[in-house]
Amino acid sequence: MTVRQSTKPTFELLVSLLLLLMPSVLHAWGKEGHEIIAMIAQQRLQPEVRDAVTALLGGTTFVKVATWADEARTQQTAAWHYVNIDLEDSEYDAARVCPQDQCVIGQIERFRRELTNTEFDFKRRQKALKYLIHLVGDLHQPLHAGHKNDHGGNDVQVEFLGKTINPYKAKSWNLHAVWDSAIVEERERDAQLYAERLSLWLDSQPADLFQAGSVIDWAIESKEVARQHVYVFPEDRKLGEEYYQANTTVVDRQLVKAGVRLATLLNDALAQK
Repeated sequence: MTVRQSTKPTFELLVSLLLLLMPSVLHAWGKEGHEIIAMIAQQRLQPEVRDAVTALLGGTTFVKVATWADEARTQQTAAWHYVNIDLEDSEYDAARVCPQDQCVIGQIERFRRELTNTEFDFKRRQKALKYLIHLVGDLHQPLHAGHKNDHGGNDVQVEFLGKTINPYKAKSWNLHAVWDSAIVEERERDAQLYAERLSLWLDSQPADLFQAGSVIDWAIESKEVARQHVYVFPEDRKLGEEYYQANTTVVDRQLVKAGVRLATLLNDALAQK
């Protein structure tokens, strides 16, 4: 008796094929990371600025809107979420890496101007606010400031803590995804608890910590984090406990910086003069 083998593709094969066909999408921080940044920023808004923000958001919350720009992303707006600064560059060349302001730096500056200008209509200023809440967070994900050659780490397949597949998305781990969400989620999957821990630490620091610098300075700083920390991994690309432990504080600081600087930017833009 001849037993015919099934010609139906296995579930594992289908998953593998889908993974190969899926394009690399450059997101910065997962939902939790953006929520943490928003929570930290919201706590540091001046009272009149908090009122202005609440009015502009028109019913949605500061934290909920933190991921709006990813949900509204189009082919046209995709470039607004990152800037490709070479890892070895020490200076910012806008003409080369951000032509016509089509990068995260140019768009943060654009939306800051639009939010500040009270002559613009409500919808335009609301849109500017929603983008700022998200893009300032994006800028502080180190792989959104470099590196172009591997699409911000999306092309670097890795193993993270013994796993090659992201258990939350059933996709292969890559370096970008590890810094978007893996380290954050491994540390604490509750955004509220994570933000509370970071805020408690921040409250013990000088009041002006991380507030200084321009948007360009913040981008160069993020690029340096990528150069000095993100890309420091074994040749076999197995990001184990040592890599994780070495970078938990780095991720924490980037989230805190983003929250503090977002609050500073909004306070400057919306405070009553």
